[in-house]
Order: sequence, then structure tokens, then C-alpha cells
Amino acid sequence: MIALRITRSAVLKSLQAAVVLSSIPAALGLLGCGTATPPTDETQPASSVSPGTNDPIWLTSRGRLPAPDTDRIEYNPRERILTFHPLPTGDRWMVQLPDEDNARYVGPFHQLPEGVDTRRTLVYYSRPGAKISAPVTVAQIEAGRLPHTSQARNP
Repeated sequence: MIALRITRSAVLKSLQAAVVLSSIPAALGLLGCGTATPPTDETQPASSVSPGTNDPIWLTSRGRLPAPDTDRIEYNPRERILTFHPLPTGDRWMVQLPDEDNARYVGPFHQLPEGVDTRRTLVYYSRPGAKISAPVTVAQIEAGRLPHTSQARNP
């Protein structure tokens, strides 16, 4: 049998090719694959951030959803208008007057009847599947929007 002769240059070329090929995955790992970085919590709108937002309908360990944030709901006592912030998809605002047994769905603006007791008027939101939040009163919303007394000027 005749032995094949391998030249030294062929061995060097194959080793160089192996080194180059093995360094490509490392270089790609350093550069990334070109996809955008995932959004951080700071870039997401505040309206979609709500405790219990991703609760499935069948979750029964939470009796009620958290109460609405009173700092994000506006109330104009002169015109008796509530202005609500947007809720995640599917959630809806509800208002229950003192003399009503059930609450009613309302839109982003709701005018209260004249002379209604704001200490007994409840505001909450509902989620499909008959889950509701803990209620807050219109008086609590109004108190949260009053000017801060530490900034008052003395005459």
C-alpha cells in the first residue's frame, strides 16, 4: 500500500479554519443577534400597571382586586364630575350611589346627581368574570386631590 502524504500546509490550513469557525459563535454572542431589548417597567404606560392585572378569572385566592388609586381619579365638586384614568383592556369603572343596591358601569367621565352624599358614593372597577375591586368613596378621591396644607401662605 502506498501511504498518502500530507503536506504541512494542508494541516495548517485545516487548523486555521477550525479556529476561525470556533470563534464565530463567541463573536456573535458578544455582538448579540440584533433583537431589540425587552421593554423595562419605566417604558410601559402606567394605566396597564395594576396589581392583579394578569389574574385568571378562575383565581379565587384573592377575594377582591386592589382598590383604585385615588390619586389618579379626578373629582370636580363644583360640577360633580368624576374623571377616570384608562384601565387595562376589559376592565370597567363602576359607581354605586348611596340609595342604589347595585352599581352601574360608567365611562371615562361621570356626573354625579346633585346633592349626593360623597361619603357614601362608592367607586370601583370590575374585571370580566365577576371580579371587582375594593371600593373607595368619592370623598376619599376628593380628599386626595386637596391642595397640600404645607404649601399654604400666611397673610
